[in-house]
Amino acid sequence: MLSFLAKKVPRTTTATLNPILFDSGRSSIEFKAPNDQYLVVNRWPPASNELNKNIALRPPLHWHRHQTEMFHVISGTARFTSNGQDILKTRGQSMLIPVETFHTFCNASATEELVIEFVLEPRWRDRDECFFRNVQSYRDDCRKSGTARSLPQVLLFNWMGGVVLALPGPPVLARLLGVWMNFFGGLILGKYILGYKESYPEYYKPKA
Repeated sequence: MLSFLAKKVPRTTTATLNPILFDSGRSSIEFKAPNDQYLVVNRWPPASNELNKNIALRPPLHWHRHQTEMFHVISGTARFTSNGQDILKTRGQSMLIPVETFHTFCNASATEELVIEFVLEPRWRDRDECFFRNVQSYRDDCRKSGTARSLPQVLLFNWMGGVVLALPGPPVLARLLGVWMNFFGGLILGKYILGYKESYPEYYKPKA
């Protein structure tokens, strides 16, 4: 194992926090009770400057291997990109993202905060909470330390969460290459060669 080649980033202990504040308090994530219809609430700052394009909560274009995803806008305006189309949703409106759909979302307003809740599928709530806590805490810790994120670490998180980066090219080929990247770049290179983990105790504490 070549763990000495892995990027070392100081980890902030966020496992016991709910909500968790990111980006110097400009954004946050809150996990809801197990009996709630939704899993998590995201709060995004207004999209009024360049910094907000890189907040910890902003996902790259991606797709889910096994899950559909349901969003509900509590306040503000969300811009969803779904299979190449931009769709705006405002307070009280919902957005369904089918399994394997290339998508992402962001705050569409330059003046208003976006508050949005969403869930993938209830049977994977614990796994999804683990994924979000690790991915977003890691991204924020990299920002605070001025360190670029490790692609093998990101791909390993994605492998654990069933999330795949949406690569360019014909969708069938892009999906195949994306899964290949997660397996070889995340699981083989990231975990077994560089020694990264799918989850860190500073970021997530398994429920009893």
